[in-house]
Amino acid sequence: MTQRPIKDPLARNLVLLRLIPRFPRSISTVELRDSLSAEGFDINLRSLQRDLSGKLSTLFQLVCSSEDSDEDVRRARPYRWSFAASAQTTVPVISPAAALAMTMAEEHLRHVLPPTVLGLLDPHFNEARELLQTMEQNGLSQWSRRVRVVPPVKPLLPAVVEPKIWDDVATALLTGRLLKGRYLSRAKAQPIEMTLHPAGLAARGATTYLIARVGNFDDLRHFALHRFIDVVVTDEVADDRGFDMPAYLKSAAFSPRISDEAIVLDAEVHPQLAWALAETPLALDQTLQPIEGSEWHSLKVVVPEDQEMVTWVLSQAERIRVIAPESMRTRVANRIRDAAASYSPTISS
Repeated sequence: MTQRPIKDPLARNLVLLRLIPRFPRSISTVELRDSLSAEGFDINLRSLQRDLSGKLSTLFQLVCSSEDSDEDVRRARPYRWSFAASAQTTVPVISPAAALAMTMAEEHLRHVLPPTVLGLLDPHFNEARELLQTMEQNGLSQWSRRVRVVPPVKPLLPAVVEPKIWDDVATALLTGRLLKGRYLSRAKAQPIEMTLHPAGLAARGATTYLIARVGNFDDLRHFALHRFIDVVVTDEVADDRGFDMPAYLKSAAFSPRISDEAIVLDAEVHPQLAWALAETPLALDQTLQPIEGSEWHSLKVVVPEDQEMVTWVLSQAERIRVIAPESMRTRVANRIRDAAASYSPTISS
């Protein structure tokens, strides 16, 4: 049965505004018409152009290519549309509660996303801050000044990613298109040209990675976005082989497994660490028991034997002593011995 076109002009304009990107990105009137048609709205190009250049341009900060300073751009058809780069919002004004959520999200995302990506959200963050500043007597305004997200470890500054590279990678991933680009890996002195089948994106610490297959190879690899020299989104359909992010992460993709089997970590922990683990355990089956005749506690917990686990044990330094398994005890002891050796001149003095 053929779906009847939606006639509601308000609904159409709300969808239309959602389709228009922020400058420097843009979208043509033809692309807008086709996207509206896919959403169930029937409108011709002339009417669409009239809506955009008329009421909508007076209510929203819309930019048309016909107003560009470049004569070639002005003459190009069809016209292209964007929200101004400084536009405060592309949606109705947010609520105070949503504004608070935005300010808290900004604090957290500063430790996750690169500055170029955060820049895309700046207009929304600015709008949230301005709204809260106008509510001096509101509890939400007080909260936003008194609450901060504090990272548990020293955060590194995010790696710098070119805005176009981030935008093209995201576009290819969301539209299921092949990417072609040049990539500078740590192992190579020169950029490598490659064709990629995007499968997912993962932010790990200060670096964001594209998870993708290369050409006709079957294995998935990680590509740090800041190491791309350039990328191009093609018209070819990518094959992600039914990629499943949760299953992929469980496969220890970002934390290499030392062993495929889980281990029972048996350790003695300092009372301060025991207190912390009692409140925030390593796993649900964790047990902590006082050691007779000592302030220390006995810790037993089933954990994966991966690099993250070794790093956590090493980060506790003098507050934990690994008893078993022997493989973990030996690995940690060797790392501590090697680290101490690098300080030996200072220690001996």
